[in-house]
Amino acid sequence: MGKRGPRKEPTILKIAKGNPGKRPLNKSEPKPPSDDIAPPEWVTGVAREKWDNVVPKLLGMGVMTNADVDTIARYCTMHEQFVKYLDQCRRGLDVLVIRDDAGKVKYMQPTPAATMLSKLAASMLRIEQEFGLTPSARSGLSGTQPQQESIIEKFRRLKAASETAS
Repeated sequence: MGKRGPRKEPTILKIAKGNPGKRPLNKSEPKPPSDDIAPPEWVTGVAREKWDNVVPKLLGMGVMTNADVDTIARYCTMHEQFVKYLDQCRRGLDVLVIRDDAGKVKYMQPTPAATMLSKLAASMLRIEQEFGLTPSARSGLSGTQPQQESIIEKFRRLKAASETAS
């Protein structure tokens, strides 16, 4: 039988959120190093391109360690498969039309490529949420790096400055 209740949140995420539950933090949580992060040799092609794109982001956010290499490698190979199935679906291989003897459409069903695309998207989303790669996963975090000014904030600042100047 599995563990009961919701998944435990990593201590670093609780700290980033300001420990909203005010429960004691785990002081003995393992802290793997981040000094030996390299893709496994089986990560090639499109998967390697994804690795080269996502790993710097994860390191910059401080959420990737040596212990996460295999998880991110799997994520990158899932991405490669996702791209392959997406290409098939875009070429019209997403729906299988079943016709009766008279040639009328009896029913339609997704092709294996469309089914795999959907399953890969769900699996990838779970990994993205674990590593803070979605807006909702980041929404509860307070970063330690200074935030860049958004376009809207910059517009408001410039508008206010121009109004006071005139």
